[in-house]
Amino acid sequence: RAKRVILFEDEAGFSMHPKLGRVWVKKGSQPYVDTRSQHQKRLNVFGWVDPVNGLHGMLKWVKGNTDGFLKALEQIVSRFDGKVIDLWVDRARWHRGKRIEEFCIEYSRLHIHYIPAYHPELNYQERLWKAMRYEETTNAFFEDIERLTVSVFKRSQRWKPKKIRALCLLI
Repeated sequence: RAKRVILFEDEAGFSMHPKLGRVWVKKGSQPYVDTRSQHQKRLNVFGWVDPVNGLHGMLKWVKGNTDGFLKALEQIVSRFDGKVIDLWVDRARWHRGKRIEEFCIEYSRLHIHYIPAYHPELNYQERLWKAMRYEETTNAFFEDIERLTVSVFKRSQRWKPKKIRALCLLI
């Protein structure tokens, strides 16, 4: 009998425009983060988390779409070879449709489930995105999209299973 794994998947975008967060400053002075107001540039990422075992993965893609979701699915079925995968996703249009159904037929051990509409708090991957934004991009300036990408992916690689389980509130 094949082992099962429960995963959650979601997409996120990281803007080049800095987000100012809480910071200590001398009374009367104004906190400042350098910027070039590059609002239109952003890093788009597909991510998945296994909250029970504290595993996760990410994939850079041009935007949230079916092609990117299929690449994420390929990464997931490869990573969890031989296991039955219960994947929970939101109801984005690219998580459904003929191409997704065909992929699930080809990889019959992958079962896609849909989180109820308007309940992102049920998706554990959302918790990882929130932590990533706070830890890596708050009060930070990135010269270009490549530096933002490297920074986000390096942060993700430093997260150990115990931290991932803690972010998912499972420890």
